[in-house]
Amino acid sequence: MRQDTAVAVSVHNNGAASLEGAISDDSLSLAACTFNSTSSNQFGSLLPNSEANTQPSNSDRTFSSYASRDRLSESDVIGRVFASIEEAETFYFDYAKSIGFSVRKNIMRTNVQGQVTIRRWVCSKEGKRLKKYLQLRDRKKTAKPLTRELCRAAFRIRFDHRKGVWVACEWVDTHTHVLVPAVQVQFLRSTRQVSDVDYATASTMYLFGMKPSRIHELMAKCSGGYENVGFTRSDLSNRLYEGRREQILQTDSETFISLLRGKQDMDPGFYYQYTIDSEGRLSDTFWCDSGMRAEFHYFGDVLSFDSTYRTNAYNKPLVLFVGLNHHMRSTVFGFALLSSETEDKYIWLLRTFLSAMDGKMPVSIVTDGDRAMRNAIRTVFPHASHRLCCWHLERNATTNISDPNFTSAFKDVMLNYMADDEFQFKWDQMIGKFHLTKNEWIKKLYADRHMWAETFLRHKFFGGLRSNQRCESMNAYINQYVGGKLMLFEFVMQMEFLISRLRYKEAEDDHRSCQTMPVLITHLQKHYEQQAATIYTRTVFNRVLKELREDGLLYISNCMSDVGRRIYVIKKFKLEDRSWRVVFHEADSKLVCTCHLMQSLGIPCSHSFTVMKAENLSEIPKCMILPRWTKNSKIAQSYLQYFSSKPSMNEAARIGSLTIACRNLIHFAAKSVDGYNDAIQVIHGLTLRAQDVLDIDAIPRASTKGRPVDIIKDPLIIKTKGSAKTTKASVKKRLCGTCQQPGHTKRTCIQNGGVKGNRDTDNGSFCTDFVSENTFNTTIATTTATLDMSTWGDDISIGTTSTKVDHNESFVLPVLNRCDGQSSNGFTFPSQDLSQNNRGGTIPPQWHEWWNYNVR
Repeated sequence: MRQDTAVAVSVHNNGAASLEGAISDDSLSLAACTFNSTSSNQFGSLLPNSEANTQPSNSDRTFSSYASRDRLSESDVIGRVFASIEEAETFYFDYAKSIGFSVRKNIMRTNVQGQVTIRRWVCSKEGKRLKKYLQLRDRKKTAKPLTRELCRAAFRIRFDHRKGVWVACEWVDTHTHVLVPAVQVQFLRSTRQVSDVDYATASTMYLFGMKPSRIHELMAKCSGGYENVGFTRSDLSNRLYEGRREQILQTDSETFISLLRGKQDMDPGFYYQYTIDSEGRLSDTFWCDSGMRAEFHYFGDVLSFDSTYRTNAYNKPLVLFVGLNHHMRSTVFGFALLSSETEDKYIWLLRTFLSAMDGKMPVSIVTDGDRAMRNAIRTVFPHASHRLCCWHLERNATTNISDPNFTSAFKDVMLNYMADDEFQFKWDQMIGKFHLTKNEWIKKLYADRHMWAETFLRHKFFGGLRSNQRCESMNAYINQYVGGKLMLFEFVMQMEFLISRLRYKEAEDDHRSCQTMPVLITHLQKHYEQQAATIYTRTVFNRVLKELREDGLLYISNCMSDVGRRIYVIKKFKLEDRSWRVVFHEADSKLVCTCHLMQSLGIPCSHSFTVMKAENLSEIPKCMILPRWTKNSKIAQSYLQYFSSKPSMNEAARIGSLTIACRNLIHFAAKSVDGYNDAIQVIHGLTLRAQDVLDIDAIPRASTKGRPVDIIKDPLIIKTKGSAKTTKASVKKRLCGTCQQPGHTKRTCIQNGGVKGNRDTDNGSFCTDFVSENTFNTTIATTTATLDMSTWGDDISIGTTSTKVDHNESFVLPVLNRCDGQSSNGFTFPSQDLSQNNRGGTIPPQWHEWWNYNVR
């Protein structure tokens, strides 16, 4: 009979209490147990009958009424009635948590109708691990620690068909192990559970890029400590992974394609294409929605794209198609996941992109120096101006030349506009100064000068884009929300969040540009500055304002008249060696400057403003205003004409345009109830009018590809470009810190009193994975056996050391316990005769299995 030597109760402010005690007869100690009010109410009703009259009713019972009692006996539980299995399970789980042990489900019996009639729970330490799992010889991982200790504690209920309730019919509260103290109860498996509320909160945080470890820390902070969270980090990670797997159909690729197909059903302008390889696996994918397609038709004159890695579980490179909107902010035209970065893949991607944009080609493209990209662009966009990223070129210059002075001189030649002869002079001067005439990288760089030097690119429109840092910054943002374990369907949802954020920023910029006016500060504020503030978006206006300020330092040094035009020579104050020529056309008031700012950036330069004053123009000529930089750029006539000229794009383009046009309406209408009601009435009215104009049932829906018959398999994990190639021979094996041998750590090394396990047979090693559990509780010792070496070869190798053999001597061989059988003291010897003549140097199998002496 168990006797308690000490019992102590303490009630805390939050209503919880702890019970501390010690159990003597089984050498078990109960350090502390924690109860909550819910559990104590359930247990309080199970007090002995002799004290039932002195206790409050079950509904009014407090924790203190039970906390002073001993653990529940068989008479307290047998006959207890439960309304459901869940109620009985909750009762036992709460009791186990208060006492200090974990519960495991055991037996479940059903009748012929499939209804459960018997349910049983046991202590998690019930039973014992099977012997066959303890004697594995080819174990590749360290065995899991033993948790079973033949504990007999159990709780069983049966269903009473007459009363329709569950009745407790078995209660064993005898444990063969030490119960855990209160501080460790939080780690018991049956007490750890991620609730639906916690999962919903955690999944939202996970969607926004928070790692499970950070989510767990946040929950611990909010709940007052890790012990109050109710689960561990691993539990949270597993629950999040289970939730992700529940969303998958047959495969991740099937779910991914089904998600894209569903988006096309909701958005007829949504476009996607994918390819499948010869093994039926998803290979390459491209997708964009109607808003992206409309954005490209507005701002698709400049395009930049680049690839990034580690964004999904398959290492598929992500390719972003990025451009500039009318606020000079980044906008995305499409996404792609490729299986490789070859020229053929890029050609497929660019042709698919061209098809999605209804054949509209970009005017200029900015990429890095990837050769496959360059060849693909030359094939698909032969007339586009291709510019190499200046940031990558600067980094390559630092890597290949390793001279900061050269990098600085190279940046000056690359980024500053100058005449052709001046560029050639500075280039030759730089090459001679740093003695790089015979440098192969310099020769290749010079051959591509038309793709990176500002001298040769100034007259082409790039919208101020000199590098693909727009893509790099977008990739950096994406990496905050995606990771190497992200599945494909999750990746699509994350990209949706990215687009939502970009469109929110655009709506915010629209609001700032349309609802506020900048303070006019220049000497031309009543004319050009006020007009620019009214027409241009705020970001572009600030660039124009810079040119207006510069106009104050300029003056006209000469003017020449020609047929229908006048040529002005402009100079800057205290900079007499520089001059610019501006040609003014009388017919349309067009100005062309030798600085080519209008051609490259799309805004009038300071030299043009000087000529406008000389020509007495009261406003900026319309031909000098690029529609893409204006506040009304998305309803410009040129783009509407383009849409109307493309019948196959009409519906998709209209959907995208309407979606964009309604953003401001949604933003402002949601600010007030009156605005919301007015907007709803107007929308309903417009809907009815649209139905009267065109019968909706007669509108053909966009065709959707049928579901493939074969299931699309998930792609293999891709080895990205630049990954180091490794072979098994090149993989460095981990060595023990004590004996410097592979296959174990110094924690399990024999020289430190441990047991070497899972050693490599190539290094004279051995394996003791199948030594019984009882062996580990004793001191591992070795003995010796004597071998007659007169019949063996001239050389033997022990481990990695070769030794000459004296045939007249004997060799002492260490022997570990348990070779064939096991004696009472744990040691035994092979029954095979070790002195037999073994030509060829083969040691008997039992010895080779344990000590691996490789005899040559």
